[in-house]
Order: sequence, then C-alpha cells, then structure tokens
Amino acid sequence: MNISSLIVDVRPERLAGVQRDLLDWPGIEIHAATPQGKLIVTIESDADGSSADAFARIAAVEGVMSVAMVYHQVEQEIPDVADPT
Repeated sequence: MNISSLIVDVRPERLAGVQRDLLDWPGIEIHAATPQGKLIVTIESDADGSSADAFARIAAVEGVMSVAMVYHQVEQEIPDVADPT
C-alpha cells in the first residue's frame, strides 16, 4: 500500500468545489482546509502508479494552483507464514 500526504493550494473561491471533487475519488481523504485555500490531503493506493495518477489528477482540477507532496510511504504486505508445528 502507498500512502502519500499532500498540501494542495486552491483558489479560495473554488475551495468548496475542489473539496467536493476530491472527496468523490477513491483513496483520497481531506484532513484539513483553511479559508485561504490550503488543503491537507492523503492518497492511499495499492500501486505507485495509482498515487502518481491521483497526484496528476488533483493538479489538473480547476482552481488548484499547486500540489506539493509532503510525505510518501510504501507499506509492504507481509505474507502469512504457516506455523511449522
């Protein structure tokens, strides 16, 4: 699983519309928003490409001025190990 944290800078007059758009996308969560247009967003995805695609989609939303990645983590799934006894 990939987890990315972003700061999204949005034109204040488009803030509500951008928030609605982003919340419709799977794996995207908005954790905070300021009246000035700053959003703290996380993306959770199963593949690196999905995170990159979501990042590009966010940057292309009307009213988004910039997107900055703050954090990225890849969590490897640990396979179940059979009990040898």
